[in-house]
Amino acid sequence: MGSATYYSPLWLGMLLVLIMNEMIRGLVPAWSVQMQWLVVAGVALAVGAQCQVFMFGLQGAFAQVVPVPWGRSLRGRPAALTGTLLMAWVLLSGVTVLLGFEEVSKAAWTLGVTSLVVLALAAIVYVWGLPAALEDFREPRRR
Repeated sequence: MGSATYYSPLWLGMLLVLIMNEMIRGLVPAWSVQMQWLVVAGVALAVGAQCQVFMFGLQGAFAQVVPVPWGRSLRGRPAALTGTLLMAWVLLSGVTVLLGFEEVSKAAWTLGVTSLVVLALAAIVYVWGLPAALEDFREPRRR
């Protein structure tokens, strides 16, 4: 898998938001056009990042492998748990935003806090599994 394929959720998520730019700019107060486009760009980056994290979670949950820096990968149960928690975080944070737009504030706050707890758990599981990460893609040293 090349880098263009691996990062395609990021670009596709951003493209989806850019396609819906008129609706997003309609939700922004009567600001200048530049500020409205700045909001659209920020939302595009956020949605693209969420799509990329969801793909990362899918990879962990179903393939049971999560990449780790320095040419290593986390495999097995820690990868599956990290992936599942990341997918739950993306879904919970998306529902939090939707509830916030509908002005259901108590439910939005409850889900928002829950999503942050789930994200913290995913980070803890990921960091806990780092020492057990296996070498995968490290370039061999040449002597």
